[in-house]
Amino acid sequence: YGGMGLDFSYNIAVAEELGNIRCGGIPMAIGVQAGMTTPALTRFGSDELKKQFLVPTIAGDLVACLGISEAGAGSDVANIKTTAVRKGDEYIINGGKMWTTSGCQADWMCLLANTSEGPPHRNKSLICLPMNLPGVHVAKKIDKLGMRSSDTAQIFFEDVRVPSKNLIGEEGKGFTYQMLQFQEERLWGVAT
Repeated sequence: YGGMGLDFSYNIAVAEELGNIRCGGIPMAIGVQAGMTTPALTRFGSDELKKQFLVPTIAGDLVACLGISEAGAGSDVANIKTTAVRKGDEYIINGGKMWTTSGCQADWMCLLANTSEGPPHRNKSLICLPMNLPGVHVAKKIDKLGMRSSDTAQIFFEDVRVPSKNLIGEEGKGFTYQMLQFQEERLWGVAT
């Protein structure tokens, strides 16, 4: 909705209505698209990135997923281990993500990775990662107790090369950007 120039109250109105359908997976999928993977891109992304990733995601032509949680860093976002090392005009990504909603079908991931050795709240960046790149391995679809209409994946990255222009906003601001995204995500969840 941010991409359409509407304020956050529109997200909440949609979320509240979706909460009436007695199905968790559909609001989850729409929430990931509208309020979890795209707010930072909307606010801080370049025009080129918005054209490549945001516009088709809002249109429903691309499926997005959010790469934050790891096996050793679920709620403790500052403790993630996935790295994106700058080499020339590319980032080389290694690591993995866990419990990734829509990860089995996603066209791109809003990835949080460590881009420097600095303090844990200032060494992370958000990167638009196409899921069809060599070295992206969707290891498995995780079996769950419920929400079965929403797929959840474990994903590994092995020397994945991403153009450095896929960086959202400034390098090292990823933790802050992601905390802002989480605010919208949590409010969406409460409203549904």
